[in-house]
Amino acid sequence: MSSFPESASCQNQLEAGLMALQSGQIESAIAQLNRCLTSSELNSSDAVKAKMGLVQAYAQSGKIQLAIALCQELQQSHHEKVRSWATQMMAKLASTDPGFVPLDPTVQPVRRKRVAPSLQNAATIQAESRSELVPPEITPAPTPHVWKNADRAQRWQPLPPLNPMRLRCAEIGGAIALFVTLCLLWRIAGFTSSLPHTAVARLLRWSIAVPDQTIPILQFGLSLILLFFASPWILDAVLKGLYGLKPLSTAAIARHSVEAHRLIQRFAQQQKISIPKLGILPTSVPIAFTYGCLPKFARIVVSQGLLDQLTDEEIAAIYAGEVSHIAHGDFAWMSLVAVVLQIPYSIYQLSAIVSDRLRILKLNRASVSKLIQIPADAMGLISALAYGFFWLFRGLGLWLSRERVIYSDRHACSLTGNPNGLARTLIKLMIATAETIKHEKRTPYLLEGFELLNPVSYRSAILFEGLFDRVSLSTLFQWDFANCDRSLSLLNSPHALMGIRLQKLMNYCQQWHLKPELELETLTPDKRKQPLLQFAPLFGGLGGITIAALLWLMAHALFAIGNFRFNWLASDYSLFPSFGCIGFGIGMIIRFNRFFPDSRDEHRNLVELLTQPHLTQLDSPRIRLEGTLIGRAGASNLLAQDLLLQTETGLIKLHYCSQVGAIGNLLCALPLGQPAVVTGWLRRSATPWIDVDTIKARSLIRAGHPVWSLLVAIAAILFGIAQVL
Repeated sequence: MSSFPESASCQNQLEAGLMALQSGQIESAIAQLNRCLTSSELNSSDAVKAKMGLVQAYAQSGKIQLAIALCQELQQSHHEKVRSWATQMMAKLASTDPGFVPLDPTVQPVRRKRVAPSLQNAATIQAESRSELVPPEITPAPTPHVWKNADRAQRWQPLPPLNPMRLRCAEIGGAIALFVTLCLLWRIAGFTSSLPHTAVARLLRWSIAVPDQTIPILQFGLSLILLFFASPWILDAVLKGLYGLKPLSTAAIARHSVEAHRLIQRFAQQQKISIPKLGILPTSVPIAFTYGCLPKFARIVVSQGLLDQLTDEEIAAIYAGEVSHIAHGDFAWMSLVAVVLQIPYSIYQLSAIVSDRLRILKLNRASVSKLIQIPADAMGLISALAYGFFWLFRGLGLWLSRERVIYSDRHACSLTGNPNGLARTLIKLMIATAETIKHEKRTPYLLEGFELLNPVSYRSAILFEGLFDRVSLSTLFQWDFANCDRSLSLLNSPHALMGIRLQKLMNYCQQWHLKPELELETLTPDKRKQPLLQFAPLFGGLGGITIAALLWLMAHALFAIGNFRFNWLASDYSLFPSFGCIGFGIGMIIRFNRFFPDSRDEHRNLVELLTQPHLTQLDSPRIRLEGTLIGRAGASNLLAQDLLLQTETGLIKLHYCSQVGAIGNLLCALPLGQPAVVTGWLRRSATPWIDVDTIKARSLIRAGHPVWSLLVAIAAILFGIAQVL
């Protein structure tokens, strides 16, 4: 049941109490604010406002001890402005109450009989409290982080290079995975196209030639080689056409960062290559990446927003990280991945734009307008399909993207001697990225399309920005260090955990005897065993394949001793995928109840959940949050791929699947820009999200994650059984 009536009542009581306080109706204000505070529907921000209002009211009515008690509570707030306000009020209240003794952590205060304040002091408090009353619409802002601006090394020995084996394995593995994926897609397309021919042949008993399903291995190989060498110019065209890429001179770089200018020149001399071509994107989105097939064709692109938001040494740290990709050679392989990603992503982006423009096109004749909706729907469908291919190919570059940032961070520190500067840069980039999404009310195409090449992930930035000014750094990164599920969560993450990256940078500071910029508490990783139930689908699939292998070996053994009854079993290789699908489906059913708990205990404090170091995806607590739905509008969000909830504590990613699946997503528009109450299951990983159960806006929207999870399990089992039969 929705909590809108209760929430509205709490908000009305808060506003009425503050208005009564401003108009001098003290007793009425105390009554209204106390009733508001006792409500369970009150969020943390409104609770702070109510307590601040009560402090004013108690001070004006002469109840100094009650006002002091509330001030002591407010001094424990996470917000610096609230703590500062409470401290100032405590000083004023103490001057009017000679019986008040400030709380000492080691000594219990002695309570004395309160002496009533004089009329003059009471009048002073009343006048000051009215002038300092916080209006209802103002929410205390989080405390900005205070940078230490720790020093850099003046003379340093470069850090020993890391073993490149992991990076090379990631490059080779990504290339093989890309080739195999293309072959599988061709095979699936051929199988799908042969279904109508097979159906007609069986129905009419005709002999129809089935289309050739031979995989063009040579053609695929030559195409990938061609894309590899053409990648710089293809990406140039994409960036110029869609994002307005412009050349950037070294003189312009020198105006922003003299150190970056010198670093680029020194690197080119050391590597005996020409200075990489520099480019700039005229956008406020903070982004930087490098691409090219060979070092002499390398390009380094940054955005205007990045240059505007970073200092001289921080810009140099960014360029140091980018030239490090050139030094390690990983930029070339990532350029190939980027080209493969940009082909479907550009189709997705352009098709969505065309679809939206056709939908808003209004003509004089209604019949012609309806005809125009047909190509608009077609372009929307093409956009959705292209995004699906983008998401598929995106997974092929995740391993290399994660590995290469570890190498580039270390090499950048060796080039600049400034690990503290790089740590500040990474944090500022994440905060600026999240603020850009909040400001634009959507995820910019540039951030998503080039996420694998960017130094930080916009998905991780969403979590980071919401917690950075609310909890300590040690609390913020506890999950990165101590969670038993952290390695598994990286499978779908394009970057290493930020806590691990920052800790490595602080270790470099220790090696060079520098004062670290960040104080990160190194926690011992959780040694508890991971619950096997979490991997039930994986173990089920492996178990099914194992059973199929045993049956296959048994048939071969019987054939060897002259028993030919099971000869068909020895030659039927379809058993392996069939039994694997059956085991996978059974594993999903076994895990179902734990993954989708039907609990009435709904958590409302997102910060508390996200800072629990041992929370895993399997725990899946039910959560209820209020906020505003934001994301891309129109055809670019038909699959709800860019759906976020903007709450008072930050942004959180939402995964929404309608009760009729992707078709329902295509047909039903979500209430973007509207306040909503979202319930669902929190999945804690490197990039947390919520599997939506319901969205309550103007109407109630129910999602279908549990239904479709069960349907996928049943379909996998039935498919496996059909293959066996």
